[in-house]
Amino acid sequence: MGDRSDQGGVDDPKQSACGIPHNAYSISHVAIHPYWLKYAPLDHMMLKVTDICSTDPSKPNSCRQPGDIKIDRTKAKIWSGQGGDPRQAKDIPGLGGDAWDKPTIWFFRHCWADGMMQDAYDHDQNWFARPKFYNNLGQTMDFATSRYRINQVRFPESQRHSNCAYNTSCQGNAIEPYRDWSPSSPEPAWEPICGGQGFSGKLAPPSTQCPEMQGVGGTPDTAAAFHQSDLGHDIVRQVESQGQNRAGVAAAAAAGVSGNRLQQQFVMYIHQTLDEQCIRILTLSPGPFESDLHISLNHTRLDARDPPGYEALSYTWGGNHLSHIVLVDSEDGGQQQQSLPVTENLHAALLHLRDTSSPRTLWIDAICINQDDKEERSRQVARMGDIYKSAAKVIIWLGPEGGNSTAAIHALEELASKINVDWTHYTISAANQEDIRSDWLDLTQHAPFDDETWFSVVRLLNRSWFSRLWIWQEVFLAHKGATMICGHSTISWEQFRKAILSLYRRRKPDRVPDLHRTVTRAWQICNLNDQPSLRTILRRTKDAKCSDQRDRIYGVLNLVKEDERHGIQPDYTKTTLEVFRDMMVNSIFEYGDLTLLTCCELHDERGDIPSWVPNWSVSRKCKEIWGARACWNSLPQAKYKDGDAHLNVIGRRVGTILRAQQILTDDSSSLASVGKVPQLRETYAALKGLTSWLRDQLEILDFDEQLESIYRTICGNEFSHRYEPVNENHIDFRESLAHFRALVDPKTDPTHDFLKSCAMLFDAFYNNALGRSFIVTADSHVGLAPKTAREGDIVAVLLGCQSPIILRPSEDDDEEEYLVIGEAYVHGLMTGEAFLGPLSSNWQRVARYDESTGISWDAFIDRGRSVWQVEDPRLGPLPEGWVEEKHAMQHIFARYRNLVEGYASIYDPRMMLFALRARKVELYDFKLI
Repeated sequence: MGDRSDQGGVDDPKQSACGIPHNAYSISHVAIHPYWLKYAPLDHMMLKVTDICSTDPSKPNSCRQPGDIKIDRTKAKIWSGQGGDPRQAKDIPGLGGDAWDKPTIWFFRHCWADGMMQDAYDHDQNWFARPKFYNNLGQTMDFATSRYRINQVRFPESQRHSNCAYNTSCQGNAIEPYRDWSPSSPEPAWEPICGGQGFSGKLAPPSTQCPEMQGVGGTPDTAAAFHQSDLGHDIVRQVESQGQNRAGVAAAAAAGVSGNRLQQQFVMYIHQTLDEQCIRILTLSPGPFESDLHISLNHTRLDARDPPGYEALSYTWGGNHLSHIVLVDSEDGGQQQQSLPVTENLHAALLHLRDTSSPRTLWIDAICINQDDKEERSRQVARMGDIYKSAAKVIIWLGPEGGNSTAAIHALEELASKINVDWTHYTISAANQEDIRSDWLDLTQHAPFDDETWFSVVRLLNRSWFSRLWIWQEVFLAHKGATMICGHSTISWEQFRKAILSLYRRRKPDRVPDLHRTVTRAWQICNLNDQPSLRTILRRTKDAKCSDQRDRIYGVLNLVKEDERHGIQPDYTKTTLEVFRDMMVNSIFEYGDLTLLTCCELHDERGDIPSWVPNWSVSRKCKEIWGARACWNSLPQAKYKDGDAHLNVIGRRVGTILRAQQILTDDSSSLASVGKVPQLRETYAALKGLTSWLRDQLEILDFDEQLESIYRTICGNEFSHRYEPVNENHIDFRESLAHFRALVDPKTDPTHDFLKSCAMLFDAFYNNALGRSFIVTADSHVGLAPKTAREGDIVAVLLGCQSPIILRPSEDDDEEEYLVIGEAYVHGLMTGEAFLGPLSSNWQRVARYDESTGISWDAFIDRGRSVWQVEDPRLGPLPEGWVEEKHAMQHIFARYRNLVEGYASIYDPRMMLFALRARKVELYDFKLI
């Protein structure tokens, strides 16, 4: 980060493009202005700090000089191998008090070296307050490199920026240095140096151009010299090493052209204001494959009844390297060419999509949405559903040919051609009678591919498109069909889905690493026939990648029904915390649903997000608990005040954790699945370890007496008989219980054949146990909770929340507050028992399939009399003034009407707060933080 030869004691009045005194590093050892280091939240910054001075004047490294950085230990986070909570830094040897005598490494690189003078100071897009990439050196450098290229090309040549950090010859714009001032002081109107853009938002006038840039600009000679020195690779290091001629060098790199092309003057394309009812359509001009790309952009009104003819592109940006340009035809028909930077992957896509003789009309988000205009971006993202639904076709671009991708696509096409699929029941049959007995149809055998074809399929399914979040909605909305393209090979989306279903359902060869994971991920994307709940789709996409964490929500809204979106509209002026919190608050107060609380999971790093707000930017450790109705049909009771960090909810305290034991280790690679079944012997060992712990450690638990409850718990009580008709995708309870009894019997010889017969049991155990601890409460309830659950935590059932929730009392003695640890399965509390007591032995709750909706709904059956009913048999008469209302769907759920006030409700009035209190049900007010 520069040398330390200048030992001056005060801030130099001359600033670099970042608004930083050019000798800030040498006098304070911190490569950032004191304002940001002192008052910005350090856990949201990327810095490289080699030494932070002490505020204690008696310490040898005290802040003696007025230009030094004054910061206490609570505002720094240890990254150089120390780890831990920064508030505990005083407990780490060598880091006591507020003196830091060891290096603390933050990844913020090349601010001045890369020309970061635009987005770095764009208010809430400010890099220091909200970086694009958190503490990731590689991604940070990639992003900085692309920004360098953009900034150098974007400005007229007379205003192009050159690095002046640590350069005393940089002229102009001298201002008074900032010393020690408070956050309440006016925001500094920093002026830029040598062509940059400071806080004031002004471009530096040409007179402030750096002396070494006078008369240089982008000459053919300098550009050609750079082109010969490995054009476009590691721009940052080359620019730093050359130390001059930076504008011409960067222009050549961004354009991706030789020195002769620099003789043309390019003007950066600026998006014109877009009417709220319109979208931009891109016309790709025809031309030879290797020639420059020419496009035109036009505004058109999007009418779903009469949509404009265009194809929508589904692709991955491939990083933020804007390493190529496309040439935009002037909208007024003029001769001046405008340039628009694009990523390498998009550039390759356009080359492959371009026709040699006819124009092609496309919609591409990176070009057709002004990504720098937050208001436009918010409006256009909200319309993505209409844009993709109205497209004549969706084109899926996987990237250029490579890794034998052509062979992989041909193999998938051949597999799809051999089968027919009934998508209602997901059954596979032969496409013709000749193949009825072939190995193309036999799901007990793997597809007849040779090894090289298998490996090429894995490489194809490992392409970055399959890991991208936005593609889920793009292919789901492709009602008029989609085509997948890789290089010059194509396959229809329908054929691809058929092939992936076949691979997912059939046996897979053990010799092909990563096949199960890649096929499963591809199948999850393909299996989007219905519109799941927002909670379900958020969990299904938890491992998908997006560069903006707000898109965890915005990127999946079009996958769910309108009434499932909880009133959320894309708004990129909001922070990630605001987006996550608003969705939770809207879910509770606009839609009467507290179930999103089950998506919370306490991790070691809480950050700034309250524990009652699901953090969608962090992958969950546990799978979702299915079929829970712990609160039965109750309305959530919650209180929240805008801006507060806490939420008040009402429910029951049903137990305290007495014992907790993590079931599987964090490193679950030893149990990696082969096909759909985990490794048998390792899973058997984990299961035996759990049952041994239960026998040996829990004197309060009669293992043999509770064996059935323990078994139902480790399987999440998901058995085939809980469905009507019986669901063969789940294990049979009686048969598998017999296997479990044998497994825990010390006399059983665990032969391979015996373990193989337990494969479905192991699969259920593995999926439910991963990321969880087995818990026993003080009143002998058993259950599964997040692995972070511990003794003393509370088990609560909250009104409006379908799963029991583990809560942890805060350590603040002055006020009773609770952290949300996560959802739990607690046997005997999953069907409203906390409020209604247990079901009588003759009644059973089942999920009954309804053909009219294609969904399984809760119902109750009296097995002795074979009587079915929708209403819970534990409920008594309706409260006075309430009646059950007749409606078209009354065979699957009840609806109630209040005769006094005249409103209808899907929530059972017998489960409302007034009715519970009338029945003397003991309720508790929990303050969640």
